[in-house]
Amino acid sequence: MATAAKKGKRTPAAKKSKKTPANRKTARKRAGKTVRKKKAGAPAEVVLIQGWTTDPLGGSPPFQVAAPALPGASLPTRIVDPAQTPKPRVYALGSGEFRYWTAAEAMRRSAAFWSEVGNQAWNPDVGASLPVRLDDGVDLNAYYARNDFPAQDIKQGLSFFHDTVRDLASGQDVTVFSGESPDVVAHELGHAVLDALKPALWGLASTEAAAFHESFGDMSAVLTALQVPQVRQAVVEETTGRLARNSTVSRVAEQLGFAIRQRRPSAVDPDSLRNAANSFVYIDPITLPPSGPASGLSRAPHSFSRVFTGAFLEALGGMASVRAGAGSPGGDDVLAASLDLGRLLVRAVINAPVRTRFFQAVAEQLVLADADLFDGRYGQPLTTAFVRRGLQPLSSLAAPAAAAARSHRRAVAAAALSAATAAGGVDAAGAVTTGAEPVQMVLDGRALGLPVANLIVQAPAFEDVGTGGFAFGIAADAGGAGRQADARAFCETVIVHGRMAGESPRARVASITEAATRNRVTHRLVAADGGLRLERVAIDCCFCCG
Repeated sequence: MATAAKKGKRTPAAKKSKKTPANRKTARKRAGKTVRKKKAGAPAEVVLIQGWTTDPLGGSPPFQVAAPALPGASLPTRIVDPAQTPKPRVYALGSGEFRYWTAAEAMRRSAAFWSEVGNQAWNPDVGASLPVRLDDGVDLNAYYARNDFPAQDIKQGLSFFHDTVRDLASGQDVTVFSGESPDVVAHELGHAVLDALKPALWGLASTEAAAFHESFGDMSAVLTALQVPQVRQAVVEETTGRLARNSTVSRVAEQLGFAIRQRRPSAVDPDSLRNAANSFVYIDPITLPPSGPASGLSRAPHSFSRVFTGAFLEALGGMASVRAGAGSPGGDDVLAASLDLGRLLVRAVINAPVRTRFFQAVAEQLVLADADLFDGRYGQPLTTAFVRRGLQPLSSLAAPAAAAARSHRRAVAAAALSAATAAGGVDAAGAVTTGAEPVQMVLDGRALGLPVANLIVQAPAFEDVGTGGFAFGIAADAGGAGRQADARAFCETVIVHGRMAGESPRARVASITEAATRNRVTHRLVAADGGLRLERVAIDCCFCCG
């Protein structure tokens, strides 16, 4: 008589063995399927994906994390490509599916951070959900745009790209996808966050407004990375608790920086696109060249942004030390400091008056926000960082010799309030006057090589004439740049970098911007009564990718 096994049937024992959790898990692994884990007491299974924590070349191995819920309940993001979303699971490094899920996870991580610390919606022009294109063609770049501009090949939302470069060390071709880097994703999403918090910055012809947008993107990358426990622990160990040192977090977008260096070695930092652990000190941008090597400071937005980003990283490290008390900061201290600094940034950006010296305006408001939100707990590390970078006067550190720490914090906040009041950003009662819209200004277009006499631009509501910054705590005698000089310098930078395009024959731009470069247009000229009007169409990842 044939047995059940001989007939191809499973015995009860075999059936029981086949159904064991261990066998099921092994079978799923062999089949290449996602392993689902159940949390204790949780009714739903957790589907894991694999992604990068910071950057593909950031030094941290890929990690496995719960698949993000798309588009997300807070600050929703809508990936409009590919046509079919790959199922969430752990995919092999380098695959298109892996790149999709690492970008999606980074977007949701960054959006969740900014939502938690105070930003709840995108700019109204964007709508309720932010469109995202993970691979929109060939370029070493990424950008954020409020609207579609077909003539400039600009699409609303976030766009990322890919390109192939020859590795000068190995002689091999390497293809880089900007959307694969959480640093780049969080940076671009940071532009969208800032555009929601401070829409007046978008169209300004002002060096510091544009540079702060880039700094905010890099700050977004740093803060997003620190939401991962493994990253916090690695950074604490790498820097021995001194976060202002060079680390996997301070080095923003290593892979994109590597790719650009293969073509233009001096265009970016030697270890990344930009390193927040830098030594740059504030200099009146009017006195700087419109471009230059990454080893020095220029008035190009990405270059000049490093002044504020460096101060931010120092302040973050000081805040983590305050949280730690007498000991060295640990991962929990770093997490708390990152969240607190995020809240301070949101408040400060909203309250900062739109001035030609916007870096100083935000620095002052960060100290004031700390006095309001945290009773001045972080006044000393914030002020120390800004004084070191020339963004606040040395007198900000002054306090009576016998004063307690609390009195010192009040003194610091009072100094910031006094400075903000003098600059026209705060009234006598201490209320922030941020409601003023940018003003319209007319520049000499022909002096900039344009085909018309009148170039119409938007300029900051307040100009800092006579308050040109603080070099090592000493007020600059030359005074701050007026709106006219600031706007002219900004336009010159855009033209020199080939980022301006005309919308009609009348708006044809000088030959330097018509050159056959791969630079992506960020501004356009449109016909207006009496001349041409400058409009921003996008904010991109790097001013140096030609």
